[in-house]
Amino acid sequence: MSTLPVFVRLPAARGWAWLVHAHALFARARLYWLLLILGYWLITIMLTIVPFIGVAAATLLKPVFAVGFLAAAWSQEKGEAPRLSRLFAGFRSNVRALLPLGAVYAAGIALALAISSVMDGGALMRLILFGEAPEGNVMAIPGIQSAMALAALCAVPTLLALWFAPALIVFQDQPTFTALSLSLRAAFSNFTAVVIYAMSVFLFWVVIPGIIISMSAVLFGETGALFGVALATPITLSVVAVIHVADYVIYRDLFHHGEVVEAKGDTPPSG
Repeated sequence: MSTLPVFVRLPAARGWAWLVHAHALFARARLYWLLLILGYWLITIMLTIVPFIGVAAATLLKPVFAVGFLAAAWSQEKGEAPRLSRLFAGFRSNVRALLPLGAVYAAGIALALAISSVMDGGALMRLILFGEAPEGNVMAIPGIQSAMALAALCAVPTLLALWFAPALIVFQDQPTFTALSLSLRAAFSNFTAVVIYAMSVFLFWVVIPGIIISMSAVLFGETGALFGVALATPITLSVVAVIHVADYVIYRDLFHHGEVVEAKGDTPPSG
C-alpha cells in the first residue's frame, strides 16, 4: 500500500489561477480537446440509448472516462498531444476501484434530488431520474427553482468527494474510499479557492453565453436568439473542455504542489 498523499492549502486567488492555467493548456491543443469532449459525449449518448442498462453503464463509466481526460492533460504537460486515444486510458487502469465511484455519484445525486423534493413535491426528481417532463414550462412548476437550488447545494459534498478521487486511485494507488475522503478533505481545506474557481467557471459557462443570447434576442428577435445560441455554443464547448483540463491542473497543484512533469516518461505522476 502506498503512503497517504499529502495536499497543500492555497490562497483564494489560486482559484482564478487554476482556470487561467487550464485555459492555457486548452488553447495550445484546442482541436484535440474539443475532439475529446465530442468523443466522450458521443460515447455517452450511444450508451444511454441501450435499453435497460445504458444509463447505468454511462454513470458507472463516468469516472473511468475522467481518467482519460486526466491522462490527456498529463500527456500534454509531457509535451505530447492529448490525442483521442487517451480517452480510454482509464480502461487500462484500476477499473475495479474506479467503477464504485460511479455508484457513489449516482447515489449522491439521487439523494440530493430526494431531499429537494420537499420543495416541489418531487417534480425535479421525477424529471431528472425518470424523464417525466410535465406539460408547459418546467420552470413554472411551483417550487422547482428552490428545488434546483437545494439539490445543487446537497450535491456539493458528493461532487467534491469525487473531484480528485479518480486521479488519486490511478496516479497514487489509493483505495476507493480513501480517495473519496482525501478528495473531500482537500476540496474543503481549499474551499475559498474552490469557490473563486467555481464562480469564474460560472461567469464564462453561464453568464457570458446568457448575455450573448439575451442581447441577440433583444436586438434581432427570435432569429437573433438562435444566432446568439450559435455564437455562444463554441464558448460553452470550450469552457467544458477547460473544466476537464482544470481537474488535472487543480489535482496537480494540490497533491503535487511545485513538482514539474518531465518531458519524457511512460508512467503518470505518483506519490
